[in-house]
Amino acid sequence: MDYGEKNILVLGAGSSGIGAAWVLAQLHANVVLNDYKPVEFESSTRKKLDDAGVTIITGRQDNSLLNGVDRIVISPGIALSIPIVQEAFNRHIEVVSEVELAYDVCKSPILGVTGTNGKTTTTTLLTQVMESTGLPIKVGGNIGDSLSEAAFNMPEGGYLIAELSSYQLETIKSFCPLGAIVLNVTPDHLARHKTMENYAAAKARIFMNQNAENFVVLNDDDPIVAAMKKDVHSKILSISQHHKVECGAYFEGNTCYAVLNGNVISVIDTEQIHIKGAHNIENILSVIALTYALGVDVERIKRTIENFHGVEHRLERVTTIHDVTFYNDSKATNTDSVVKALDAFDKPVILLAGGHDKMTPLEDFMNVVKKNTKEVIFMGEAAERFESVATKVGVTNIHRAQSMKEAVELGYKLAEPSDIVLLSPACSSFDWYSCFEERGDDFKKCVKELEERG
Repeated sequence: MDYGEKNILVLGAGSSGIGAAWVLAQLHANVVLNDYKPVEFESSTRKKLDDAGVTIITGRQDNSLLNGVDRIVISPGIALSIPIVQEAFNRHIEVVSEVELAYDVCKSPILGVTGTNGKTTTTTLLTQVMESTGLPIKVGGNIGDSLSEAAFNMPEGGYLIAELSSYQLETIKSFCPLGAIVLNVTPDHLARHKTMENYAAAKARIFMNQNAENFVVLNDDDPIVAAMKKDVHSKILSISQHHKVECGAYFEGNTCYAVLNGNVISVIDTEQIHIKGAHNIENILSVIALTYALGVDVERIKRTIENFHGVEHRLERVTTIHDVTFYNDSKATNTDSVVKALDAFDKPVILLAGGHDKMTPLEDFMNVVKKNTKEVIFMGEAAERFESVATKVGVTNIHRAQSMKEAVELGYKLAEPSDIVLLSPACSSFDWYSCFEERGDDFKKCVKELEERG
């Protein structure tokens, strides 16, 4: 779309909306940045928007904002069901995500990563592998900067790496990444998407505009993702930990292999991999499959994986106190992610879980908790429902905590030498914290205070 002199309404004044509003102003659009709640911007941000000529309206969100609007750019946290968006649909005003704007302005190909779990780890590793080529690389979306701002500043001849949620993908129009990765689809965000079918369909939109010149990595080990193959028009790169593939990457005998045009080459062995768990093999395979297909040298891929130690708040080892090791997995905001975290350990685990309840089914999850934990400590808004379901399936060693500090201290008190104390909440953070990063930082702070006391 040519945005010059168009009237664009940007909904949501978080980092995504701020970045989109600024980029649109650079494209000579008439931009209104709106948020239903009052927003106090940092002085530098306010100056940046004012200098760009962005009109800022916060603290209200009425239909008069739609008058004369050519297109709405919506931030990912805003549901399509809110009144102003529904009225926009009634008026036949196009509503797109910031991802669409990023695609419109980016001068280089985009590599997109989606999935319920593993997006940030995969995006980070993918970025590091592509950076190893020496080409210009930028990253954005759910990770790093506003995707549209990264895209606007992206030169030709490189790659923009995008971590993409279902929220961002549900309102794309023409967005077409050169390479796409779909890791897995398990129950999450059902309060917004209502059904698993809707949620999976939103994820599948990442490749809906691709053609035969593009690549999509699909996980054969995830039945929902494997079923997406029938809708693909691009080159499929399959990954699996259970069988060989004809094109993509697979894991066999503790070795990750890349496959292209029938040629198989070993890439890396598990002894050289520093991130724990089968789910991380899945993430690594997806990066191998895509980067090898894009022509990245195997030695370069191997060296990058060897030097990769994971991302903050994802199975992050914090410290060991008297042979009790603490792990921060604050980014585990759904039950499947916690199951994968528990599978990564072969020592007794004291699990700290709970937060803002996503209201996903819990019985299967609590059966795993019953089998794979020594003690559980529930906290936050979800604690009561978590404890109720856990008790129902026979979990017995249940405790409650009213703060992160209390949970950490109780976890340490319950632990014996060689035990693991794991924060892996299975919930979003919005009861006690503004984001999972803040929650993870608080956990680490409480652990460090405990360590300092000896």
